[in-house]
Amino acid sequence: MNLFAQIISAISNPIVVSAPIFYALIFKTSGNMLYSLQWTFASFLFAATVALFIFYGVRQGFFSDLDITKQKERKTIFIFTSFIAFIYLILVFILNGPKVLLVALGGLLLGLALASLINRKIKASLHLAVFSSFTMVLGILYGGIFWIALLLAPVVAWSRIKLKRHFLSETIVGAGLGVFLVILVYFVVKYFA
Repeated sequence: MNLFAQIISAISNPIVVSAPIFYALIFKTSGNMLYSLQWTFASFLFAATVALFIFYGVRQGFFSDLDITKQKERKTIFIFTSFIAFIYLILVFILNGPKVLLVALGGLLLGLALASLINRKIKASLHLAVFSSFTMVLGILYGGIFWIALLLAPVVAWSRIKLKRHFLSETIVGAGLGVFLVILVYFVVKYFA
């Protein structure tokens, strides 16, 4: 069972989930596969920068593991990821990139700020926050069967609990954060943009 939990956890890693979500967003709004792949690749480089920083942090000892399971260590990754996301947001704006990417990066920055605040009290599961937001976005954009993907969130929560990375309450808070962010960004874009 631990192997299955590790596989689920790896597949639902926020960095792994980032590539398909960027592609889904960009392709849905542009309809251009090559354009979508180009910006997805650029977005993946952004995510890879965060992954490399985490690997570096583990090697240098300021992160205890790749999941950054210790609550006190998360402030560093929140700050670094926010900095990289802000730089990427500016680049997308300057290069006249996809507007949907600007919205997504704005949502990411808001999510990081909220996660940082929440982290002071509870170590919310970022796996669940990102996975829940990813499946919500797929449901909103593509409808139908993609809404069913939300039913996989409890499986992701189980994997994080089974691996002793989170408690049930932390997975619930993470999932709630992801859903809240998508609903908030959706209504802001729909009614104010």
